Amino acid sequence: MSRILKRPMFRRGGEVGGGIMTGIRQNFAEAGSATDKLLETYAAYPVQSVDPVAKFLISGGLRGLSQTGGGGTLGNLAKAFEPATERLFEDIGAQDKAKRDLAMIGTKMDIEQENALKVAQAKLKAESAFLKSEPVERAFERIAEENLKAANENKYGKPNIIQRFPLKTAAYATKVLRRLEASDNPKAIEIRRNNEGLLDWDTNKQRFKIENMIPNTYYYNPEKQKFVYFTLEDVGDKLLKKYFLVDPETYATTEGFTEEVPKNGG
Repeated sequence: MSRILKRPMFRRGGEVGGGIMTGIRQNFAEAGSATDKLLETYAAYPVQSVDPVAKFLISGGLRGLSQTGGGGTLGNLAKAFEPATERLFEDIGAQDKAKRDLAMIGTKMDIEQENALKVAQAKLKAESAFLKSEPVERAFERIAEENLKAANENKYGKPNIIQRFPLKTAAYATKVLRRLEASDNPKAIEIRRNNEGLLDWDTNKQRFKIENMIPNTYYYNPEKQKFVYFTLEDVGDKLLKKYFLVDPETYATTEGFTEEVPKNGG
């Protein structure tokens, strides 16, 4: 893991487990467990062979055409299907074993993932006190340098939000949040109480996921370098989602765009 992913892109001014760790938790939840993913892949790419039951019927049926010594038609068929039945159980057992092995591998990966998260959280806790005492400009320069390094290392891949906005996320983690913590502006106090950190970013589609926002909750948009939030207004058979931008220096609020949504959420 790049060192920058261990840096606290703080939520609510640097609570342990917030900021960048919130993003990690969301990624885990969206991805699902390793066991689920392995079993989904197993189901999506079946072995290109005859189904065990079909194989059982074909094999037994063919033997039944020439089988003798069973004492009659039913006896001959029963004798013909004996090897096929044994093979059927073997094939089904092999499939069950493959699924069990995948489940064991997935469980091991899940445990390792959970342990890695705990280690990262412990490192954040140990680092947070130092980062808050470090001079703002020095902290900004250090984090910006690591962000740029991470962006350069991933220049041929799809960047995450830190790699996409290396300097602006560094400014948020240091300058913006320290100013927020120190301000007695009523809007700043409100943001501190309801700040969810960086706006969700879709790495695959390279866009902000504003659909994940919660009403009356603040997020930081590093592209616009402003806090964003929205309110819901009931207007009869629909709701109006009104988006607002807040300047992180003056805390002046300006209205953005408005969209209509049905009350049933459809």
